[in-house]
Amino acid sequence: MRRSFNTTGPCQAERHYMLPPEDRLPDLVDWVEQSLYFVIHAPRQTGKTTAMLAFAGHLRAAGSAAIYVTLEECQGVEDTARAEPLWISAIRSAARQQLSPERAPPADAPGEAVGSRLRGILSRWAIALGDVPIILLLDEADVVSGDALISLLRQLRGGFATRGPGRFPTSVALVGMRDLRDYLARSKDGAAVNPGSPFNVKKASLTLRNFTRDEIRRLYDQHTAETGQVFTDEAVDRVWYWSCGQPFLVNALADECVGTARQLDDPRIEGTVTADHMDAAKEKLILSRTTHLDSLAHRLRDVRLAPILQAILLGDERISTETDDFDYAIDLGLVRRGPSGAEISNPLYREVLARTLSAHEQSNLPEPWWRWRTAAGDIDMSALMSSFQQWWRENADLVVRDATDGYLEAAAHLAFMGFLQRVVNGGGRVFREYAAGSGRIDILVEYGSSRHAIELKRVRQRDSPDGIRRDGILQLGRYLDTVGLDEGWLLIFDQRNGRTWDQLIWGEEVEVDGRKLHLRGG
Repeated sequence: MRRSFNTTGPCQAERHYMLPPEDRLPDLVDWVEQSLYFVIHAPRQTGKTTAMLAFAGHLRAAGSAAIYVTLEECQGVEDTARAEPLWISAIRSAARQQLSPERAPPADAPGEAVGSRLRGILSRWAIALGDVPIILLLDEADVVSGDALISLLRQLRGGFATRGPGRFPTSVALVGMRDLRDYLARSKDGAAVNPGSPFNVKKASLTLRNFTRDEIRRLYDQHTAETGQVFTDEAVDRVWYWSCGQPFLVNALADECVGTARQLDDPRIEGTVTADHMDAAKEKLILSRTTHLDSLAHRLRDVRLAPILQAILLGDERISTETDDFDYAIDLGLVRRGPSGAEISNPLYREVLARTLSAHEQSNLPEPWWRWRTAAGDIDMSALMSSFQQWWRENADLVVRDATDGYLEAAAHLAFMGFLQRVVNGGGRVFREYAAGSGRIDILVEYGSSRHAIELKRVRQRDSPDGIRRDGILQLGRYLDTVGLDEGWLLIFDQRNGRTWDQLIWGEEVEVDGRKLHLRGG
């Protein structure tokens, strides 16, 4: 059977192209050998389950009674009396599937009180196995909540002091999307419940890193070795750009290019896979709204995340990266700490964020009603900008009224991006760059034979309009250098109170260092 690029569930070596999962979790063997308890957290579809199954198999081969257990059936069950039997059942089920019958957990002991049954069965299991160490890898641990979570952690902590063969599980890992401090149970008034306890025996938290560019190449080379189909270096570079090594995206982009289930517009690619194919695959992924990307889009409405994402989108200079909410955004895989500040985790997610938040305006716009193409079939950017200014003047109040919760300050920027995407769809590409601290959004439009650089900025109540204009001209100049153009557009939205439309809508042409800059107000 020919293997494939996996985009659903854990990888299986006989079915899927895959890299050794332990390479991305180098400390685990040492931690288990030291009998430590620890947390592993990473976003969905980064390979956690694959890595944990492989790691458990490695430990079993070395003689341990190591099992991978999922606690997903406990989601939403906060009552310990209901949750505890589910934990025990999950452990029994995993043991039946992964261990020999003689290593199965013992039967329940009659009379054990609620809140001590898990600790009791783990202790009796360890005694029954004698000198065989028990290793528990508890996945989906972050779905346990409320009193049930406190009980789970306390019972594990209760056995920690005596851990070891013949006494209690030697090592326990809590595995999930979020670090322990984020999913500790909260009381009804929202106050954290003693975050230093009851699991203060935790050694450390480890996250599963993304693929490197070299690992992407090695993964794709497995397909080449089996089929003869080659991925060019430029194709690998493009995947690295769009995904930053996010494992689901690395596999999904390749699968779009070579799979039979989701074909590109041209027939199944029998020959070389190029960078252009990867760009087309990226577009297909975004438009198809896979479960992975749909889940990402759903997260944009989270009240903890929206202020962070809006600040990144607008390039705000003041955004704290040392908060629990920001750590939560990182744990979900949405953002990262970049060299210049907070930024979206990869360019493909950046596209999803911008398109999702601007989709309402894009879907409500009629067919372009202005002369937006040149005789050569390129975009007439001057006509587009003039038409947008007129449309914004007529519709700004409605756009702001209907703005997505948490993104009111970004409504104008999102409206323009929706307006632009409505024109470009089906005939061109839009590239966006934005990050906290940049003070702007940079946009590159490719359509036909033309390329256009656009920069979006805003004037807030406390800002100096002249200062924003001056900074925008300098920033646009640097962006033109980056993309190799000598002409560009600067669109400034004035968000100060009391401005009339005659003051807001304006145009100016300037030349700076030999570059032609078109300045517009909105």
